[in-house]
Amino acid sequence: MKVKLINIGNSKGLRLPKTIIQQYKIGEDLQIELQEDGILLKPLTKPRTGWSEQFEKAVKPIEKQEKNWIEARNRFDKEEWTW
Repeated sequence: MKVKLINIGNSKGLRLPKTIIQQYKIGEDLQIELQEDGILLKPLTKPRTGWSEQFEKAVKPIEKQEKNWIEARNRFDKEEWTW
């Protein structure tokens, strides 16, 4: 797709067609990556997006191990230990 640079004060800019903006869910900000063969424009994602889900996924195996540890009692725990 060919686009023209436009003057914006002392800078240059480009216009992205509405269909591209909608297709790639581009908001107000873009991330620019300079690559060897060109410039890559990417929608800016919110920092820490999905961290909560990843944390829950990581904690489940640990919770299961802790539960097994608590259930692994011996005779001393049942007969002699008082809380």
